[in-house]
Amino acid sequence: MSDRTPSVGDPEGTDHTERAGHTDRADRPALAAAAAEVPDLAPWLARRATVRQFDADAEIPDDEVRAMVDAGRKAPTSGTAQMYSFVWIRDPDRRERIHELCSRGTVQVEEASQFLLVCIDIRRIRLLLEHRDREFRMTPAMGLLEGSIDASLAAMGVMLAAESRGYGVCPIGNILNNLTEVAATADLPAGVLPIFGLCLGVPRHGEATENAPRVPLDTVLHEGGYRDATEAQLDACYDAMNEMYGDSVYGDDRREWQETLERYWGPNGFMNRREGELLDALRQQGFFEARGIDEPADADALDAPDPDSDSPDPDPDPDADRNSGGAD
Repeated sequence: MSDRTPSVGDPEGTDHTERAGHTDRADRPALAAAAAEVPDLAPWLARRATVRQFDADAEIPDDEVRAMVDAGRKAPTSGTAQMYSFVWIRDPDRRERIHELCSRGTVQVEEASQFLLVCIDIRRIRLLLEHRDREFRMTPAMGLLEGSIDASLAAMGVMLAAESRGYGVCPIGNILNNLTEVAATADLPAGVLPIFGLCLGVPRHGEATENAPRVPLDTVLHEGGYRDATEAQLDACYDAMNEMYGDSVYGDDRREWQETLERYWGPNGFMNRREGELLDALRQQGFFEARGIDEPADADALDAPDPDSDSPDPDPDPDADRNSGGAD
């Protein structure tokens, strides 16, 4: 049985295998009452998109922000631990600084009505245990994995609540470009690690306008077991995703999706450049404290020059361009 506790309104044992669009709830007693019915969200979710242009003069009332985060709290969580926090960044100067740390290109951080840092929060677990005279021990890999799952599920709940009220949302992954400085700017203590930002606001054009295609369903849904995509399926992925270029935020129709993938996952891509920053942030935020907070990460040890080797030293500044790149 999963250790993700069911959310309110999703009692354990509820059957989610009905075909898409099926509205007959007679065989689902928990949902039979009219007051408990939930609209079929599948068609709406299939059309949803990120908003990247916000009305900078529009506001979202504080009580609505609290209500939307409250809705996100009902997300499933591992072992009831709820390993996440949302840090509400209200000071314009801090928002501007975080935008700078994103290497610019993410003006939504400043223009959106509200900006939240979505964080893994292991610190609260420690405090809860210590408050009851129980022992705590940090496990960095599992803390990162389980906390990311918990935080992302809760954040998606916040996003859906916001969009259901007509607001737009834009997750900001570019905080990973300077994660240590973002954590410091937000005064985050040990045990709390930001993983992405979340902009909430009023779309400048009244609705989400981004063209947001996705790879075909049969490349992400593996019935009976995982299978590598065939060449035909890989081509279908490119055909689908190349539709986002042209008159969109991603550039003109001369671009192709492999360029975007390489920009993130190539040898000099964002992910490789962000790897060292993540390890630095994990050390800074106390995730390696059980082993010694200043202990070099494995990747650092692998990259260190061999004192007995005659080979030349590696690039003295391998992360010189870590902060380059645009918005996620």
